Amino acid sequence: MKRYWLETYGCQMNKAESGSLELELRHRGWEAAGSLSEADLVILNTCSVRQTAEERIWGRLGFFKAEKRRAAQQGRQFRLALMGCMGQRLRGELLEQAPQIDVLAGTFQKHRLLEVLDREPACAGRGALSLTGLEEYRFSAGHHAGGFRALVPIMHGCDNFCTYCIVPYVRGPEVSRSPEGVLAELDALQAGAPPVREITLLGQNVNSYRHRGDDGTVLDFPGLLRRVLGRLKGPVWLRFLTSHPKDVSEGLIALLAEGGALCPHLHLPVQHGSDRVLAAMGRGYTAERYLDLVARIRKAVPGVSLTTDILIGFPGEREQDFRRTVELMEEVQFDDAFTYRYNPREGTPAYELGDDVPDGVKRDRLAEIIRLQRRITRSRKQARLGSEVEVLVESRSRKDPRELLGRTAADETVVFGGPESRIGGFCRVLLKELRGGTFAGAEQGGE
Repeated sequence: MKRYWLETYGCQMNKAESGSLELELRHRGWEAAGSLSEADLVILNTCSVRQTAEERIWGRLGFFKAEKRRAAQQGRQFRLALMGCMGQRLRGELLEQAPQIDVLAGTFQKHRLLEVLDREPACAGRGALSLTGLEEYRFSAGHHAGGFRALVPIMHGCDNFCTYCIVPYVRGPEVSRSPEGVLAELDALQAGAPPVREITLLGQNVNSYRHRGDDGTVLDFPGLLRRVLGRLKGPVWLRFLTSHPKDVSEGLIALLAEGGALCPHLHLPVQHGSDRVLAAMGRGYTAERYLDLVARIRKAVPGVSLTTDILIGFPGEREQDFRRTVELMEEVQFDDAFTYRYNPREGTPAYELGDDVPDGVKRDRLAEIIRLQRRITRSRKQARLGSEVEVLVESRSRKDPRELLGRTAADETVVFGGPESRIGGFCRVLLKELRGGTFAGAEQGGE
């Protein structure tokens, strides 16, 4: 039996593609290794969004170089494949500096990687076989995040070219998946066992989804959502990631207002509160336009959960620019935020601007907005105590095996007592208290 060991780094799209790759590997006769020492094949699915992500992979490559040497001393071998955004971006550097890699694939070559892995690479011992060209992206079915959860890519690539972002350069231009392909995957997921209870549609910017049919008609993202919602069977939640603020349409807001299977949660990255910085980032909107969008969403969808991304320390960021960001956060009152410091990505326009905000200033500003967001998040969660919510049960709690861990439609974590048979199903839970950032509650109407 051929055994593989797969490590995935980065975004949900990478996780989806790894899930698809695992299913195809198993279809071709591979099985997951119980430990690294059992693996005939190691695959690293990599990320290039931030420097820290690449540094982590370089560290893993050093580890696997030593592991290959140790394995050879023990009379065994394994192949090392690196795929994904880092393989696309740093092809030359990896080929030169990481001879331990046997197969190097970019973001477009999953299908070719599988073909190569069915046989010994012809270049074994003479350097990596490189599969990093630009090709038409092929969507693959079966992107599972778990037995009852699934990730379904609906598009690939990005056309926005925000000045700090490497994604358009490593994933290429936007390609929208056919609605027939999306619906066929949904049907397959819902026909499987155990039944899928949560489906997340993925894209770098789902709002720019556009598919032109053979008859010339164009289907946009709200149109695709309506088709998907009409295809869902039984109790199931539908989510989507990620939305670019400049492309959120009235049609999408109207769909969120209808409720039903579509979760009332919108991840809406603002990135900054200063118009000057937003323009330099190439975001395509002002703070005022963003605030107007938030007001329209909250008017149409009372109780909607809004989360965001905020980038601190962009080149040229002044103290007054940072204060605009703090003010915007105070005004919007996000339910949560992913906050991070700017680090230069070679190949992006922002890289040419230099990195003129001192690291200490970045750290201080980041710490301030983290404290602010924690205060806002806790306040908003405290306001929800005493309410009864629907929860999708994910697992046993790691901290207390007597409790279950679940997630609300607003993407909040909840722990509560209950039998293991609840895992993979929905429960009504009364939110009773907060333990750090997690709700603790009691199941309502359970056995």
